[in-house]
Amino acid sequence: MNHRGHREHREHRERLIYRIFLCVLCALCAGFLAIGCGRREAPEARAAAAGNGVIKGRVVFLGTPPEAKMIAGSPMALDESILVGPGRGLKNVIVYLKDAPASGSALPGAAVLDQVKCVYVPHVLAIQAGQVLRLKSSDAVLHNVHLKCVVNPDANYGFNGVGQQDITLASPEAPFVVKCDVHPWMSAWIGVFDHPWFAVTGDDGSFTIEHVPPGQYTLAAWQETLPQQEKQITVEASGQTEAGFTFEAP
Repeated sequence: MNHRGHREHREHRERLIYRIFLCVLCALCAGFLAIGCGRREAPEARAAAAGNGVIKGRVVFLGTPPEAKMIAGSPMALDESILVGPGRGLKNVIVYLKDAPASGSALPGAAVLDQVKCVYVPHVLAIQAGQVLRLKSSDAVLHNVHLKCVVNPDANYGFNGVGQQDITLASPEAPFVVKCDVHPWMSAWIGVFDHPWFAVTGDDGSFTIEHVPPGQYTLAAWQETLPQQEKQITVEASGQTEAGFTFEAP
């Protein structure tokens, strides 16, 4: 082979090596990008995923419960700011995970706030951002539902009689008051969360939060007139975590 042939052979070999180098480099880059994307998507996947953990417990009232009384100026509306039931259970407390990951989708079904005999039912409601909130009136009288939001837009919905209207609240928000401007004794509270791990205590102060992902959380308890309480809990991948709160009389 002459000198020119040697040179062409060498150049061909160098081009071949260069092409192989480029292919290997591209493959490595694609692999690194895939790993990087996987790392970014992992938190989102965890955020949207529910678990099999259950948080269960009671909220109780310590001290002398306030006497049941009617709200001044109302026909027959009970003051529901502090309601103590069986076993000193405290009703209408919102128990929720304070530092839970945001959920990718809203809870199915509508949360209902009704107006019955000029009283909001329920008195305390917890919903997820984006979930349907059904404002309803079972009364054949004039009402309006005034959502005194701070984060979401302040809104007012009128009812000339029996009817309902479905709305959504887009952003999470600490519990805010709901009023009826026609009947000033009417009030309720709504808390909006960016995840589904919350509950409102029943007549006996009990609550259950299901489908919780495993992890360490801050469990919080909100009550409309008493200071909020918090505690650290650990939720296992399956099984039940017991937790409770005690609110003292003011």
